[in-house]
Formats: sequence, structure tokens, C-alpha cells
Amino acid sequence: MKAFAALIDRLIYTRSRNSKLALIVDYLRHTSDPDRGWAIAALTESLDFPAVKSAMVRALLATRVDEELFRLSRHFVGDTAETAALLWPESIHPSPSGEG
Repeated sequence: MKAFAALIDRLIYTRSRNSKLALIVDYLRHTSDPDRGWAIAALTESLDFPAVKSAMVRALLATRVDEELFRLSRHFVGDTAETAALLWPESIHPSPSGEG
């Protein structure tokens, strides 16, 4: 996923069509399935998650974040998905020492 995010970042800042195509070709050559397939679907706008709508994202977030905090954050950020990404609590991983 980080490699795909890096690809998108590079595509955004690359002007030349041929350079963009070279970046995509390089990514696809060095990425294995199923990540390669997900990338192709995302790049061709064929990716669709019909079950994931903003109402579901809001409902999930409501179980973890104060409703007023979400409302104010959403108003400031301007996008539900971006707000969710910024507010979503990080996973709790046990520390290597076993504490926490």
C-alpha cells in the first residue's frame, strides 16, 4: 500500500505523459498480485465498494470518536473520508517488552 501511495504521489508531481507511463509500468513490474490488480482497478477508476458509503463511515467513526468532535472536524476538513482518516484512532499494538 505504501508503494502505491508513493506511485500516486509521484504521478501527481510528474508532468510528462511518457514519464507517468514509465512510473506505472515500473510499479506494475515490481508489484505482485493481488496488489497489482488493485492498483490497475484504482488507476482506471474501476474500483467500487458499493457497501462502503459515507453513512457507514460516519457510523463506524461514531463508535470511536465523539460525535461533536467529528462534526466540527468534518466541517473544518471538508471531506468525510479525509476526516475519518485523520480522526481514526491508531491500532493498539503490544510493545515488544509485552507491556501496554
